[in-house]
Amino acid sequence: MKIALTTIGSRGDIQPYIALGIALKSNDHSVTILTHPWAEKIINSYELSFLSVGENIDINFIAKQFVENSATNLKGLKFALNFIFDNLRKCHFDLLSKLKDFDLIIGHGIVGNAEADMLNKPFITVSIETMGLQKEYWKSINIFKELCIFLSDKLTGAIFGKPYRKFREEIGASPIGNNKKHRYLALVPISNIIQKSNPNWKKLTEITGFFFADTPNDFKPDKSLQNFINKGEKPILITFGSMHHKQTQSVNLYNIICESLTKSQSRALLIMPDLDIKKITIPENVFIINQIPYSWLLNQVSMVIHHFGFGTTAEVLKAGLPSIPIPHIFDQKIRSNQIYTLGYATKPLNLKNFNSKILSNAILKVKSDKNLQVRCKELGIKISNEKGTDKAVELINKHFNY
Repeated sequence: MKIALTTIGSRGDIQPYIALGIALKSNDHSVTILTHPWAEKIINSYELSFLSVGENIDINFIAKQFVENSATNLKGLKFALNFIFDNLRKCHFDLLSKLKDFDLIIGHGIVGNAEADMLNKPFITVSIETMGLQKEYWKSINIFKELCIFLSDKLTGAIFGKPYRKFREEIGASPIGNNKKHRYLALVPISNIIQKSNPNWKKLTEITGFFFADTPNDFKPDKSLQNFINKGEKPILITFGSMHHKQTQSVNLYNIICESLTKSQSRALLIMPDLDIKKITIPENVFIINQIPYSWLLNQVSMVIHHFGFGTTAEVLKAGLPSIPIPHIFDQKIRSNQIYTLGYATKPLNLKNFNSKILSNAILKVKSDKNLQVRCKELGIKISNEKGTDKAVELINKHFNY
């Protein structure tokens, strides 16, 4: 089949579709990823075809806006919804014109769904957030319980589904669920250990396991980075993904990190894209890097201090590494609390009440907690064995390869 993968957002939002695209391509499908112009180089590095849709957004600026507009969960969610639907509108005409020649469209949640319906194409949703998955009711003999679930979902749908219904109405797409010609399939690319199935999910909603891609063939680590890694104990990786802060906040956070590393006698690789390295002092136990494939990088470190974005979290869990969460926005806070509760991370740290003593104590706790290290290693093996992309391809071939 000629398959289009449609997605918007950050590197973490795009990475699962790169992994799925590689797996589909290895099964002799023709695969193209349609997303923001800025991602072309990344996608091409995995030898996948790329088509540009929408404006060439500054993803670093957008990430900064997410941080600044997430003082509360409600405010952060409102900003996220505005970002999603603003970009869906900007991508609509590109998607509608460029998806005409494809046999199957696989989208990030709702991305490309309306256009697929307008073009009468089959659509598969890949949902990293399960709230929006379609549901069916009255399956249980417990009528009261079913009624509570139904009313709760209807309330949620009235609040969060309204912008999507309005978007579809604006572009002339039929109401949600009206296209009965094509089969329904929803893929949830999360480990079964982390995400449990919901009995109310619509039939053929499948948890596959995380989607992972191998390191690009042309990747070679910088010699100075390799030398730093080799000259002592395994370093810590500290990363905030695409997250950006105001300059004063970034410098303050950087200083806290450096102090905590000194107090805990640790070394670290630091990914912090908003730092101006010309204006800071870099100690010998810190090495600042740009984005590097996690499939390579995580084999070089002992633990990860991170923001708990979806893609980073998946990679860290697969690598069998313990985490120290420093979540920035609402979905990261939910995810980090979940992984902490499951026993694969320390208690999340709060940026509003954060200092070098708190962080250094967390580092020392992870270093000394052999049980945590063992649990994480065991989880990493289990997650690696789930082979999420293989299961996804099997389901796609079974239900859509006519």
